Amino acid sequence: MGKKSILRTDTDFISPSQLKVDFQRRKQPSRCVTVCLGLLCAVLLAGNIGQFIYYEIISRLASADPTQTSLQFQGDRLQDGYDASTAERKQLEAKLSNLTEERGQLQQSYTALTTERNEFKASFNNLTNENDQIEASYYTLKRENDQLQTSYNNMQKSHNNLTATKDQLQTNNSNLQREKDELQTLCITLRENRDQLQSNYSSLKINKEQLQASYNTLKQESNQLQTSYNNMQKRLEELQTNHNNLTAAKDQLQTNNRNLQREKDELRTLSITLRENRDQLQSNCSSLKINKDQLQISFNTTSTTDRPCQTSWSKFEMSCYFVSTEKKNWEHSRRHCIRKGADLVVIDSKAEQAFVNGLLTSDQEAWIGMTDSATEGTWMWVDGTPVTTTYWDAGQPDNVGWVQDCGDTKQKSSGVGVWNDERCSTKKNLICEQ
Repeated sequence: MGKKSILRTDTDFISPSQLKVDFQRRKQPSRCVTVCLGLLCAVLLAGNIGQFIYYEIISRLASADPTQTSLQFQGDRLQDGYDASTAERKQLEAKLSNLTEERGQLQQSYTALTTERNEFKASFNNLTNENDQIEASYYTLKRENDQLQTSYNNMQKSHNNLTATKDQLQTNNSNLQREKDELQTLCITLRENRDQLQSNYSSLKINKEQLQASYNTLKQESNQLQTSYNNMQKRLEELQTNHNNLTAAKDQLQTNNRNLQREKDELRTLSITLRENRDQLQSNCSSLKINKDQLQISFNTTSTTDRPCQTSWSKFEMSCYFVSTEKKNWEHSRRHCIRKGADLVVIDSKAEQAFVNGLLTSDQEAWIGMTDSATEGTWMWVDGTPVTTTYWDAGQPDNVGWVQDCGDTKQKSSGVGVWNDERCSTKKNLICEQ
């Protein structure tokens, strides 16, 4: 029998039961060879026994009486039987030789099959290990797929939330635009009222000056009359009638003087009231201007949410940041940011503080949008929200001289940077947020 070749690829999968059946099939020829060899040995043993019996009988016949012809005949028949047995033994020996050769060939086939079985067994072990690795990879990929699916669902929810936020911001933008128009109309009306009041005030001021000139003239006349009265007192007997007339005139002038004094007091009160109204109007106008700037900032922030930042600006999350090269005080820094359509930075998280710290050079200080100028010790951001999460340096805020009402941030190579309170008039770099 020749060696049977079996070709399998690395991707074939042989189960243990299939390998066992295949191995049992390969063992059947070996069993047949064993049975045949056993039968051949039995035949050879029978031939040896027959040869032994034959020689024993022939020997006895040679030593027996010649007269026993029947026994001789039987010996001849036994001789014939022996010859036949000898010929049959030779045939059996020839068959034994053939079976021996077949046994050698079967032994070689068995050895080759044993080697092939060992190779198959090693391949089976390798394939089993690969199958375990593939199963582990499959479960890993399945777990990663579940995580990706969860991440996708979370991103989908975030997208829906952002869409709703965008719609809300657009609605708020429309409302703010309408309120801005109304405020602009109100500001124009108030400006016209202020101009009218200013005109009335100018007219009243002119009237007051005229009344003051009249009063001065009357006062001079009163002094002249007083001089005349003194002269006339010397000539009392001669000018009694004139004296009575002048006395009456004096009383009238005093009455007029009191009236003028009362009118002067009223004009002073009116002037004070007009000045207070003017200051109130200026304060209202300033508040409206700040509200307008804040609305403009909100509008710019809303409209630039999905746009890239301008040149020299850095982007973080939804905002753009700008660090100036020139130094200004806190108030001028805020105006500078507002002119750029932004405001001083409002820091809402530790990640944003770390990002702002990365915008500055080593130990550089810059203004940020917080102050406690309204209420000492109560720090507020420029957008009106209170400062909750803080990054004050050790011992800060210390409010040296009770005049440190503005906040700045200082760059640190380790950590996220620190805050410090400082005089608002101090000139520093500034950080705008849009």
